[in-house]
Amino acid sequence: MDKKGEMTTEQIVLLIILIVSFIVILFFIFGLNLGKTTESETCHNSVVERGSGVLPKESIPLNCKTQYICISGDGSCESMTSPQVETAKTKDDVYNILANQMADCWWMFGEGKVNYVGEGFTSNLYCSICSQIAFDNSVNFFPNNQIDKKEFYSYLATHNASGQDISYLEYLTGIKDPSAISQSISFGQIDLTKQYFVVTGMFNQIGVLTWIGGGVAAGAAIALAVVTAGASIPVTVAIIGGTALGGTAGYFIGTTIKGESGQNYLTPTIIQANSDDFNSLKCASIKTLG
Repeated sequence: MDKKGEMTTEQIVLLIILIVSFIVILFFIFGLNLGKTTESETCHNSVVERGSGVLPKESIPLNCKTQYICISGDGSCESMTSPQVETAKTKDDVYNILANQMADCWWMFGEGKVNYVGEGFTSNLYCSICSQIAFDNSVNFFPNNQIDKKEFYSYLATHNASGQDISYLEYLTGIKDPSAISQSISFGQIDLTKQYFVVTGMFNQIGVLTWIGGGVAAGAAIALAVVTAGASIPVTVAIIGGTALGGTAGYFIGTTIKGESGQNYLTPTIIQANSDDFNSLKCASIKTLG
């Protein structure tokens, strides 16, 4: 009897150890996920609160942080220090990661439904860098280490955004068919040896036309082409390039829409970090924390 009692005690102790270990592992796993979710929700909530109109916008800081993402084929990353590593084994994996970064950015900043900037400013576009993305050298399944943005936008048009019954492209821009953008301009490339921002922005009352007319960096020009085909809301395409104002050249840089708030927005776009193209946006300020 005593021996049987000893065995039972050992089994109970072992069972307790297993349960405690399991709880600790679950807490660690879900704790990491909750931390990520909380940062997104914290940003979103601060955007909504700032746009509520209850208090002056200047008195409510936006609590939004830039996420540092490294897309890797093998889990390693030599391009960034302590990034969030996202593993991709195929082209579609890379496209899915980029698409989700853009969709998360749009959701965090109110999907064009919130005026979080206000009207009493002297400049035009207020930018937010939702994430900075690097590509590890193990992502080696794109020709010439370049992503064809036209192919990527085709992916956005043919895959539904997470939790949505519409495509990523329609969710982000209101456009259903990417050919509406590429009729007269090039989408360009994403160079995997460079780092890129996922950036969105909001215009104050001065508006988009003043943004264009003010001139841009490095001798470039920004023009807008109105897109109507397959668009559920008024959409314009921002084109960058030395002769873009003549409508005969240039390449795609992003889309601007008039949101439900009545304000104009630069919808999330992917643009090379700290480049002349990024500088050409003429961001009056950056509304995210590094």
